[in-house]
Amino acid sequence: MTRSSLKSFYDLVHYTDEDGYEHFLPSDRVSGGVLSASHQENTLFKGQKFAAWGVKASIAINAYYDIVLRTPAGSTAYVHLMKVRGWVDGGQCRIQLFETPTTATSDTAFTPVNQNRLSTDTSGVEIETSATVTVGAAVQVDEEIFGGGTSKKDDLGAGAGPGMAQYVLDTSTVYVIRALNKSADSSTVSIRLEWAEHGKGIET
Repeated sequence: MTRSSLKSFYDLVHYTDEDGYEHFLPSDRVSGGVLSASHQENTLFKGQKFAAWGVKASIAINAYYDIVLRTPAGSTAYVHLMKVRGWVDGGQCRIQLFETPTTATSDTAFTPVNQNRLSTDTSGVEIETSATVTVGAAVQVDEEIFGGGTSKKDDLGAGAGPGMAQYVLDTSTVYVIRALNKSADSSTVSIRLEWAEHGKGIET
C-alpha cells in the first residue's frame, strides 16, 4: 500500500470532534467494516431532529387544515425538512407546501419536540397549529396525494403516505403546510412534520 493510499484510508476511518480530539470510527470485529449511522440517526443522536403535529376535526369536503412553519434567521440555522405526512380519516388526503404566503396569523403556538429525549436543545423554528392563512401569490413548492382507504397496512392508514420530498428551507421565511380533505365526507385531518436543524454548510 502506497503512502498516499494509506493517507486516504486514514482520512476515511477517523474524524475530529468539535473539541479538536481525533477518533477512529468503530469497526465490526468480524468483517472489519466501518460502522456508521445514517444521516437521520446522526441528527437524532445529536439532538438536532424535531417534530410537530396538529389535528383538526370536522373538516368539510375540499376544505383544508394549515400549519405554519417559520424558519429562524441567519446563516447558521439551516432547516432540513425531512418528512411531511398527512392523514384524513377514511379517505384521500392532499398535502401542499407553500413558501411566503400573503398572510399567516395564528393564536396557537406549538413547541417543537426534540426527538432525542436526552437532549436539552430547543428548536429555532416557530410552529403555529391554528393558523389563518391567505396563500395569495405564495410559491407552491410541492404537492402529494395520499391514497384513501379504511384499513391500516404497513403503518399507512387511511389517507396517509410516506411523505413528500425533503427540502432545505430558506432562512427567515414563512412556510405553510396544507392538508386538504379529499374524502367523501367531513373528516378529521392531521399533519405531522419532522425536520433537522444544522449549522452553516449542513456539515452533519
